[in-house]
Amino acid sequence: MAAERYIKAIIYVTILVWTIVLYVNHEAITSARLQHLSTVITIVLYAVMAFDLWLWKISLLHGWFVKRPVINGTWKVEIRSNWKDPETGASIPPVEGFMVVRQTFSTLSMRLLTAESISELVGTEIVCSEDGLYYVSGVYRNEPRLQVRGRSPIHYGAVWLRIIDEPTKKIIGHYWTDRESTGEMELSNQQNKRFQAFQSALAYYGTLHRV
Repeated sequence: MAAERYIKAIIYVTILVWTIVLYVNHEAITSARLQHLSTVITIVLYAVMAFDLWLWKISLLHGWFVKRPVINGTWKVEIRSNWKDPETGASIPPVEGFMVVRQTFSTLSMRLLTAESISELVGTEIVCSEDGLYYVSGVYRNEPRLQVRGRSPIHYGAVWLRIIDEPTKKIIGHYWTDRESTGEMELSNQQNKRFQAFQSALAYYGTLHRV
């Protein structure tokens, strides 16, 4: 995992700097000093883990120290596709779905839930353009329910989405698939709660509209 590599790198650098400081000051490496080093490594390890999981999301750190946008949680999704039903030749209306995002500073996973299928994004990452705009890029695997695979088989595709912060936070972009279909996607109404099933997310968002 990327986070583990970062943590190990920080620990190795800590040990190297500690050794250099002792050498420059002509101090011997004793058991007492090794105990202090162990304490320092433990503190650094937990600090890095806390930052990777939680601290990087603190708004006061954004803009000057943390550049990575926070998109963690569940988003309501509208999908507009040019795909046509092979049985009728008719275009399909916009599809409602929910994008579940699990994010730390070093990792990102996204899963799209709709009434008929689940799409898992792999190789997903957040990239920054030269003018400071952030995008989500990734490749996904779509797995429809067994009942609809006759007209909608398992397929693969890619997405390119732009993260927008104003006037309200949303994510918009497009996708394309290996079955020669393309479309647009808009994510809005971000919620902190995360879901594993389409119906659960649908019920939760329904309660928000009734409040």
